[in-house]
Amino acid sequence: MSFNKLEYGNCLFLICPTDHIENVLSQTCSTKSFFYTALGASFNWDVPTQQSLTTLIKKQKITQAVFITKHTNLFYKEALESDCESLFQVSDALLALDKTLPDYFLKQSHPILRRMLLASRHLQKQQRHILETSILGETLKTHKVITQSFVYHSDNEVFYPPRTIEERVLAYGKVPLN
Repeated sequence: MSFNKLEYGNCLFLICPTDHIENVLSQTCSTKSFFYTALGASFNWDVPTQQSLTTLIKKQKITQAVFITKHTNLFYKEALESDCESLFQVSDALLALDKTLPDYFLKQSHPILRRMLLASRHLQKQQRHILETSILGETLKTHKVITQSFVYHSDNEVFYPPRTIEERVLAYGKVPLN
């Protein structure tokens, strides 16, 4: 699935505030856009947060919840580049995800490709987690809210879905420009 224009229903974007991607997403979405942020796109689904988002979803008739991050996100860069000056503490979860990459990929890949793959896997994990939450997950399922995740490559101005990243990056060692 490509992420060109969202043509129907209102959208809840789940993003990292350090990506500064709100303007791009608002222009991409032809309906109302709502944003919920967490550093590194690592969301905590405590009960008050779930209840607030459930209220928003019902009141604003949200039809899509989309996790998005830029491939240049500071958290992924910090996780993969040991010489990077640490601006934030990287969670153990991000580092654990990086350890799931094949050895050949870790030795041969470009840091941007690794960041894209790490970001994609992290967002997929967040997407699964939201659906497993007691209150919010049930609301998303009951109201048939579509959940998705994408990694935005700003140089190409493309939103890459996880499947494309997995297939192309791991199989070919690159993300195509088209």
